[in-house]
Amino acid sequence: MEPLKKVLDHISTVEGDQFEYDENALLAAYNTQKNNPSSIVIKLLSIVGGFLASLPFVGLLLLIGLYESDIGMSILGSILIIAAIVINTEYDKLILDTFSITLYLMGIAILTISLVGHSLGENVIALLMMGIGFAAMVITQNFMLSFISILIINTSFLFLISQNMLDLIHLYMLINAFGFTYLLLKEANIITWSKKLSLLYNPMRIGLLVSLLLGFIFIANGELVAMDIYVYDPWITSILMSSILYYIIHQLITNYGITTLSHKILIYTLSTLIFIATLFAPSILGAIVIMLLCFRVNYRTGFGIGIMALIYFISRYYYDLSFTLLTKSIILFASGILFLACYFLVLKKLDRNEKI
Repeated sequence: MEPLKKVLDHISTVEGDQFEYDENALLAAYNTQKNNPSSIVIKLLSIVGGFLASLPFVGLLLLIGLYESDIGMSILGSILIIAAIVINTEYDKLILDTFSITLYLMGIAILTISLVGHSLGENVIALLMMGIGFAAMVITQNFMLSFISILIINTSFLFLISQNMLDLIHLYMLINAFGFTYLLLKEANIITWSKKLSLLYNPMRIGLLVSLLLGFIFIANGELVAMDIYVYDPWITSILMSSILYYIIHQLITNYGITTLSHKILIYTLSTLIFIATLFAPSILGAIVIMLLCFRVNYRTGFGIGIMALIYFISRYYYDLSFTLLTKSIILFASGILFLACYFLVLKKLDRNEKI
């Protein structure tokens, strides 16, 4: 608590009377975090443990034959979801937090199975899951619960797209790509807008990132959903991603103080070449955009995920090409030279700034 007070006192001294804050609320939040130390890894392990511990309960339900009643399953699933939200809203303890998430996942699974038994239709069920995920995210601002809700919303959206509505993939990518970009570039505005948004910021950031990658995987692995990538127009998604690409590059040029016209022309030329080379491979362009965007805001987790995604999507694209091995090697060689040129250009500019 002492370090926090010192920081607040220092900011108050620097800012003067204009700096206002709720000291009691800040100290309470600090104490809560201190008394409940946990990383996302610990939370995930706790959730897995809670899920495994709940398996005997599920087995008991199977033994008593509850699964034979669609109405009973629907009621049980709804009760578990509501209980999870209530526990998460009323209590702020790690053990109850993970327990509520386990209840939430079980409730979603049981309710989905029961709705299938009611013969409502797959699209209707997907829409209902999207509504439940959105409601849970609005009611509670818990990190893991909100993160899971975002994934439920987007996976349901992807399921709808796979049901002969392939053109909606562009809308899906538009929402997640621009939403993720806005979150990262407008972080200060979002977290200061309201308390709820500040609590939702982190789960929304990682949730939109994962959802965006799921969209790219959906595109790059069309056979998983019996979708031919050429059934729709992948260049539309590439154009959407290129608009973000050029905007980020413009910001990077401004931030690094690049004023020489020849350097700007070179950077935009390389960016255009990358765009042209990935016009029919939006997943590769998307991974590059994620890397640049996370680099721009120093989001290391996202940057690391972007690197892994780029390696995967390039490998996937290389595997799917119907060219000879020699032609594929030439394409990869040319792409490597292009990326190295971009890397050394940025590195040279960074070294120059450091000397200054």
